[in-house]
Formats: sequence, C-alpha cells, structure tokens
Amino acid sequence: MFYNLATNLAAFVIVLGFLIFVHEAGHFLVAKLFRVRVLVFSFGFGRRLFGFQRGETDYRLSLIPLGGYVRMAGDMPEEGQTPAPDEFLGRPKWQRFLILFAGPAMNVLVAILFLTWLNMAGIEVLKEDRPVLGAVIEGRPADKAGLKIGDRILEANGQRIDTWDDLKLSISLHPNTPVRLRVQRGDTELTTVVVPEKQTTEYGITGVAGVQKFLSTEVGRVVEGSPAAIGGVRAGDKIISVNGKEVSQLVDLQEQLEKSPRKPVSLGIERAGAVLALTLPEAKPNDPLRGIFPPTTMRKLALIPAVRDSIDQNIKMVRYAWVVISRLFKMQGSVKEFSGPIDIARISGEMLRTGWKAVVYLMAGISLQLGIMNLLPIPVLDGGHIAILAVEGVARRDLSMAVKERIQQIGFAMLAALMLVVLYNDVIKNLLLLRQ
Repeated sequence: MFYNLATNLAAFVIVLGFLIFVHEAGHFLVAKLFRVRVLVFSFGFGRRLFGFQRGETDYRLSLIPLGGYVRMAGDMPEEGQTPAPDEFLGRPKWQRFLILFAGPAMNVLVAILFLTWLNMAGIEVLKEDRPVLGAVIEGRPADKAGLKIGDRILEANGQRIDTWDDLKLSISLHPNTPVRLRVQRGDTELTTVVVPEKQTTEYGITGVAGVQKFLSTEVGRVVEGSPAAIGGVRAGDKIISVNGKEVSQLVDLQEQLEKSPRKPVSLGIERAGAVLALTLPEAKPNDPLRGIFPPTTMRKLALIPAVRDSIDQNIKMVRYAWVVISRLFKMQGSVKEFSGPIDIARISGEMLRTGWKAVVYLMAGISLQLGIMNLLPIPVLDGGHIAILAVEGVARRDLSMAVKERIQQIGFAMLAALMLVVLYNDVIKNLLLLRQ
C-alpha cells in the first residue's frame, strides 16, 4: 500500500511536472525570440529554493515541483499606461499570438515525439488486432443492435476502424449515445446502431457494448512454472479442445477453463501436424488461462514511418477528444468523465510500475490533451487570451483593461468551479475504489 502511494506520487510529479514545464518552456522560448523581457522562468511553484540570474531573467527552482511558470514584463499593465516595446503587451498582436500558442504547440510536439520514440523503440502488440467480434453477450447493447460473432466492424460514426483499439475507443467515448456502425458479415455489408451502456470504471465513465475480441487459440507464450508449462503446453501449439469440448477461439478456451478452475483439465493440442492430449493442473489465483498467452509481435518502425504513424495516432486522438468536448456542449456528457489529479496520480503510478514505455505512452496522451484543452477559448487559458486577441483584431481596437479583467475574473471563477467538481468526483470515486 505504502509502495503504491509512493510510486503514484513520484509518477504524478514526473508526468505532470514535466509536461507543464514543457508547456511553459514554449512560452519562454518564443518570448525570448521576440525579445520580450522575461522576469522569471521557474521550474515548480511556490517559494524560490535556488537559481541564478542571467540578463533580466531569474532562472529558479521552486518548492512545488508540479510544472513551472513564466513571468513576462508588462503582461498585466495598469489602465492608461503605455507598455514598453520589450514588454509582452508592447509587442504586435501576431507576436503575442505566437507566444501564447507556443505553450500548447510544445505539448502537441511532445506527444508526436514521444509516440515516434515508442514506435522506433518497439511496442509489443497482439498479432491479431482485427476489429472482429469473438463474443457478443446476450442482452447487451451489441446483441440488441443485431451484431454477431465473426462480424468485422469497418466504420464507427463514419470513422474508419482498422484495429480493435479503434473500435474499443469509439465505443468507450459514447456512453448512452448512439454509435452508427458499418459491419462486414461474410460477403455482405450492413449498418446498425449500437447504444453503449454507461459504466463507471477505475479509469472513469466509459461506454460498454458487451463484445469481446476474436483471437485464435494459438499459443504465443507460456509462463514459466504455470499450469500450462507444467502440463507441457508450448509456444506455437494450437488448442483445439478442452475436456473434449471443441474450442475455436480464445473466448471459448477461457470459458471452458473457467468451468473447472480447481480441477485438472485435459487439452487437445495440434503441434507440428500431430494431435496430442495434455493435462493441465488446477488454475492459480487470478490466472484463468493457466499461463497461456496469445501470440504477440514487436512492432518497430524506422524514423519516417514512425513519425507518420505518430502524427496519424495524434490526429485520431484529437478527433476523439473533440467528441468528448462536443458531448459536453450537447448535454450528452458529464464532468465526471474527466480525470482529476488523484486519478492521474493513480494511473501514472500503475504505468510506472508496468514499465517506462507505459509511462511515455501515458505522457504522450496527457500532453496532447493539455495542448488541446489550453487552446479552448476559455478565459484564463491560452485559448482565452488568443480569443481576446482575435476579437481585438477584428474590431481593430483594444478592449479596455476593465473589460479584460472582468472576462478573466469570470473565466477564473468558471474554471475554479469546474476544478472543484472534478476534484470532488475524483475523491469520491477513489474512496469507493479503496473500499472495494
């Protein structure tokens, strides 16, 4: 318990601290490029611990290591004062726009670079990743929509579905909201509408359709010392029966194994063209497949394909992020779908305990979301400041300081209220998880 809390906290500082710092570094670098006087560039918030002065800028390390901030000269002048040329508000509007835009742009760039790095380092993925249904649970949304085992999903709400993860994401982002599917069944195509059930999980509210992925019964890996290893199962074997019952996919295999968790089971195995009979000891706790894993492959790309794939994945995530935001405006979503700091810390800790690649993947996703959220036209955020610049550009005159201050006050109040609601939901949800 203490170890998990410690790693959760460490991961939270690493993930959020780094990404917010990168965001602020974007503002800093472009401000310096346009010769805006930067007074403070801080890693962390709160009391200054130590640092150094170079030119007009105080580079400092502050007490709370959750990101950082940039303080530019003249970013909030008094009414009636004319800003100096080296102050933020003394620069042309296009330069101020680029300074503001640089923060979110750095977050998007980090997301692209991190996914590119992962693509080049190599990611272990299932060999079979087609969006083909291996099970359709009776009475659940997919069954009500008329979907059947063996159906391949081609599109969801007009978006092409290439992998099972694409399908899973499309379903999970639409709780209680119709999703129009284009389906291939044998040699024919059909369309149907599924309405995913709303379900609360440890990762937040999600949509569930009641389907499982099709995977063959080929053995990819056997855990050393597991019942499967003791029984003689090897990588490359194909399981054709359990206790005399024929199985054709992993869902069937798991179902048959779960019927006799505390008893040995007999397996029919195909190996190098021969059929063998093996006996597996009883299952160990939390191991329904008794040490059997499906085939995986290491997906590793060269630089150009890695960059191209990273950009494609980020575009896809932007599209899905817009789905979540638009659902809120259509009154179809809820702020409960947002993750708060406790959720982020817990998920970050789980990724850290899984391995560095999982942490990098999480950071790429969060960085992209930070970039997108900061570009929304909400006062206080970068997008809000950019929106004000746009209004002033169209009107060909600056808004008064009183109007700008009132806009910022309203925006801050709205953002603070949203954060309080998210934090409240965050605390309640995680307390319920602890009790389970």
